[in-house]
This record gives sequence, structure tokens and C-alpha cells, in this order.
Amino acid sequence: MSGHCGNPQCFAHEGEGCALGEPDHTTCASWRGQPDAAATGHANDGAQTRTLAGSDALALNSQTTRVPWSGSALGLADLAQLTPRGRHLLIGVLGAHDAGKTTLLTACYLQLLRGQNIGEFTFAGSRTLGAWESLAAHTRFDDPIKGPAFPPHTPRGTQRVPGLLHLALRNPQDEHRDVFLTDAPGEWFTRWAIKEDAPEAEGAHWTAQHADAFMVFADCKRLSGDLPVQARRDTQQLIERLSNHVGQRPVMLVWAKSDHTPNAPIRNGIRTTLSKRIAQAQEFDTSTQHLGTLSNALGKIIETAWHAPLAQTIHEPLVSEQPFFAYRSHHE
Repeated sequence: MSGHCGNPQCFAHEGEGCALGEPDHTTCASWRGQPDAAATGHANDGAQTRTLAGSDALALNSQTTRVPWSGSALGLADLAQLTPRGRHLLIGVLGAHDAGKTTLLTACYLQLLRGQNIGEFTFAGSRTLGAWESLAAHTRFDDPIKGPAFPPHTPRGTQRVPGLLHLALRNPQDEHRDVFLTDAPGEWFTRWAIKEDAPEAEGAHWTAQHADAFMVFADCKRLSGDLPVQARRDTQQLIERLSNHVGQRPVMLVWAKSDHTPNAPIRNGIRTTLSKRIAQAQEFDTSTQHLGTLSNALGKIIETAWHAPLAQTIHEPLVSEQPFFAYRSHHE
């Protein structure tokens, strides 16, 4: 495809549709290149078009148009198309490698495919159906030789921003939100927990800076495995790092793979760190043996973050009861 678009938010030159909705992107005012000859001829020959009859006119009007998004995971340019249309939520999904982050996201998508809700929220659309399907494909019984499996490990890359999965949701009051969920490799967060300004952890730092709420994954299988102390230390490090950035934003500690049971000292050590460093955090047990726990966990954190906290009232101190002292002249 020759030419390119002058609009930095448009990727028609990469095969997507025109960001401004032009049926033929080469006729858009922002396009830098030669317009398509056939389309230009149709556009300039309005009189002839109006005289077409029956099937000829129908064929002309049935020109297909691509939507201005690919269906893959979203990036920053894609956010610029969605965020102006209403309130949105960014949920940061944090945890070590193989902690169950992508599994929870995939299970929630499969629940939606069955017509079920995410907590109390109903499905209202998505611009990343291609990305969702690429994850869900691994769980299906469509290969008698290979069989279903858990979603693959999210590959570690050099991107500074994690891939974002999108869900448009409505609550029981019919209020709409665009919800963005980070799908990032666990190595980012492990590295970030050790060294905040590590070059490999820029995506984790971006997530901590921009997310409206957080889900921190504690891998119960690893916490009850051969090296539970190291697993506990890694989880505590991540909680401590996040506590330096989270402020009053909602946080959920997800006890993933809860069909495995860490011993009491291991679990209590993590809970003590959580209560000391992030007092507003809540906890939730999840397991693939009970798929409802996965969607309910996501639904709970979305419910908590759905309404932004109100701004604090500004109180001006009263320094004197005498009205004279409240006088301010314009000479001061």
C-alpha cells in the first residue's frame, strides 16, 4: 500500500480502516499519497451514480469498509479513540511469571461467551476480540491430538506499555464504562519489585502510574511448593513496591490457584505486609476448579473502582471570630 496517513492516530497504511470513517482511506484529507482512481471516479461522477438503477446501485453502495482498529491488544494510540467517549477504568494486573494472570483474564472472557456476567456487569462490546480469541483458542477442544491447555505465557518484550485488553461493560443501573486490563509478562513486575528504575520494568512502572485499580496475584501453588519462603518474599516485595505508588486506589490481593494451600506462616506473612503497607486492600481466593471465582474477583475490583472517589472538601481555617480581621483591602 503506497502512501501514509498524516493523522498519527490513524493506521490505514497498515491495513486498518480510516480513523475518520472514510470508506476509501485514500480520499481522506489526511492521506498522504495518490487516491484510488476508481474511488475518485465514483466520487466525482455523482450524476452518473444517481442514474444507476437496481442491482448496479446496490453493488456500488455495498462497498466494504474496515473499522479503524485491528482487534488486537490496544496501545496508547488506540486509547485516544476510546477514552473521549466516556468514563473508563484501567485495571493493572500484577504478578510474577505463571501466577495465573492471563488465565484469569481468559476465564472471564469465556464466561462472557456463555452469556454470563463479570460480577454484576454485563458485556457491551470489545475492540480486542482478536486478542481475546487468541487466548481462548488454547482452551478449546478443537484439536483431538493436542487437546486444551492453559493460555500461554505472555511473551517478554521491550515495549514500554503493556498490551491492553478491552471490555465495554454496563452495571445494573445501565451506566457504561470502558474497562482496560493489562496483559503483561510477569518478569516485568518481578524486576520492578527488585529495582524500580530497571530498564526492563518500564511497563510495570507505567502500569503503577496510570492504573485506576490493581489486582496483585499470589501464586498459592508456588507458595505451597518446594521454595515457599522465596515465593513469599517475592510477593511481599511486589506489595511493598506497589505501596509506594498506589495511594488510595483500590487494590485486591488475588490468592490464585487456591486449590493449593500455603501453610499458615507463609500466608500470614503476606497478609501482614499487605495490611501494613496497603490498608485498603481486599483479598479474594480464585481457582480454575471454580470458574466463577475468577470472574467474581474481576467483577469485585471493577465494582470498587467503578465510581471515582469524591474530591475532599476544602476547609479554610477560621483564625478569628472578629469580622474586622476578615477584611482584606486591595492594597495588600
